[in-house]
Amino acid sequence: MKKYFTSSAIICSLFFVTSCSTVNYIKTETLEKNYEKKIHHTTWLGKALFKTDKKKMDTYNNVKVFLNENEVGRDFEVVAYGSYTPFILPLVRPERPRLEKYLLWKGVRKARKLKADGVIIDNKNDFRVIKFK
Repeated sequence: MKKYFTSSAIICSLFFVTSCSTVNYIKTETLEKNYEKKIHHTTWLGKALFKTDKKKMDTYNNVKVFLNENEVGRDFEVVAYGSYTPFILPLVRPERPRLEKYLLWKGVRKARKLKADGVIIDNKNDFRVIKFK
């Protein structure tokens, strides 16, 4: 009984620790580099998916990513708001690598599902899906 109580206390404490956010900023160069790497260098059995995956190529060519509202340069309307909050265990993998690797890609995929033209990344978890006027 003592063993079960101890193990359940450890598991509960891990879930409470995961709610603590330790990421204060992420470099935009790192986000863009990881996005390009995700697009061009994802492999499955030695084949680059970008060369054969038409949906991925269509997403990359038609959805623009903006890291600031001033970069858009055109009139737009916000179609949807979204957020990416990965489930993490801080002892196994911290939050920063998950956000650096997948934040832009998750936003772009949501925009493509909504048939929108672009994504504006607002902060480390939130993005806006936009459509040009």
